Amino acid sequence: VPLPSDHELFIIGGAEAPTGYAPYMAALISSGTIFCGASILSEVLLLTAAHCVISANGVLMDNLTIRAGSNKWNSGGVIIEVADIHIHPKWDRPTIKYDAAVLVLKEELVFSEYVGVVSLGYDIVEGNVSSVVTGWGRTGPRIEDNVVHLQPTPDDLQILYMNTIDHEQCQEHMFAVAGTRAPPIQEDIEICTFHSRGHGMCNGDSGSPLIRVSTREQVGIVSWGYNCAYGAPDVYVRLSGIRDFVQPIIDLYRK
Repeated sequence: VPLPSDHELFIIGGAEAPTGYAPYMAALISSGTIFCGASILSEVLLLTAAHCVISANGVLMDNLTIRAGSNKWNSGGVIIEVADIHIHPKWDRPTIKYDAAVLVLKEELVFSEYVGVVSLGYDIVEGNVSSVVTGWGRTGPRIEDNVVHLQPTPDDLQILYMNTIDHEQCQEHMFAVAGTRAPPIQEDIEICTFHSRGHGMCNGDSGSPLIRVSTREQVGIVSWGYNCAYGAPDVYVRLSGIRDFVQPIIDLYRK
């Protein structure tokens, strides 16, 4: 299983997002390199995956910055330092469960047509729901001799549409590809999507939001997958399963 600590960030088989398509997107940057995505909850709060910002031995990342307001992770928009990190109290690295964190910024974001909050959908999302993920990911792949060859990471935000799948389908697809090597999927706190072989996340784009197309609400956080677009589902934290963690922090920092 490609463990979340790999911090690899790919959207495979996606297309370039139009300028201003996802004003709620932010890039997490450390040492001049993007390593995860995040969504904007308020002027000072971002939502991402826990595994993006806490090490295997429980140490929080420092010297972390975010870029918002640009389709390019390495230019444009605004860069702001992260002041504090809230990790879900039930975060469990071995099973990759409750993979959620809220970041607190040192300065407020200024909202515009390119910077804005994401709406959160706390209802329970079923299978076959049209969804979209945006992130800064590799755009490949080329499939030769049954091997997926990944392309270089682009500067520009990528977009991929796909459908959610129900819990039974997710378990079946994952077991077919990964066998017992992948952790079990927990229905109340995780949701899956599947596009096709050669399309999807690659253990990455971690922290980026899963958006339900019909309501434009965030319903998941990219958490984990198995072997880059080889035909396994992509797994997300359900917003409905972490409401009691996210909403009190939003309320605490509300102006």
